[in-house]
Amino acid sequence: MSVPNTDAQTTPPLLDAAALQALTVLLDETHPQVVLAAFQDVDDNDAALFFVLCAQLKGEHNGDALAAHVGKIFAMLPFDKQVRIAEKVTTTEIVDAERAAQIWDEQVAKIKEALQKTTFLGEGATNLAKLLSYMDIAEQNRLLERLAEKQPEMVESVSEKLFTFEDLSNLENEAIKTILQVLDKPTLALALHNAPTEIHDRFLENMSASQAEVVEAEIAQLTFEQTQIADTARQSVVSLVRNFAAKGLLKIG
Repeated sequence: MSVPNTDAQTTPPLLDAAALQALTVLLDETHPQVVLAAFQDVDDNDAALFFVLCAQLKGEHNGDALAAHVGKIFAMLPFDKQVRIAEKVTTTEIVDAERAAQIWDEQVAKIKEALQKTTFLGEGATNLAKLLSYMDIAEQNRLLERLAEKQPEMVESVSEKLFTFEDLSNLENEAIKTILQVLDKPTLALALHNAPTEIHDRFLENMSASQAEVVEAEIAQLTFEQTQIADTARQSVVSLVRNFAAKGLLKIG
């Protein structure tokens, strides 16, 4: 890899295409937390130079993806380290080409080393959802309620993975009718906005013709602002289904 010399009148030099492609592929295949670990002990001056090199690639051919990767890594660094690196970036305007190439190679090597030393077990919420899937839903809820006292956002993520809005298509007709007995029409209309056709049809098929007409009219009259909270409405439906299942009022599995 080489970084050609340049003068102050031209665009800062790009690394060769092979080096850019190699690092882009490496970052595509490596979990961000692993990459982050490779930066923890890097000298602030060296880190600043590496980030500057990558940031300059934004808008260049094949450089946007790499710049985006590295930008996200910078955003994940501890705030104090971000500040120190930011200070160095503001004074990193000229560098010896060989030194730039050396820093680039060293950082790529650190990322590869971190990857070799790390076994990624998968996303935490997904792993917990897999474990909870073997439990009765009432037991799931009991555990999640306790966890929610300290990690509400994580619990919300786990709950979404245990039973998703898309899973509604697997419910029996009787279960859907049970939900419709208590689900208000505005929430249902929002939830069905741009919903998968199968789910949309399953709900309407379990209503009377007049009820289905009312819901369709509600959907058609939704404003743009209202549609922005469709995901919230869908999560309300999912929560209702899980609560009913925990009480034995319907089955979801």
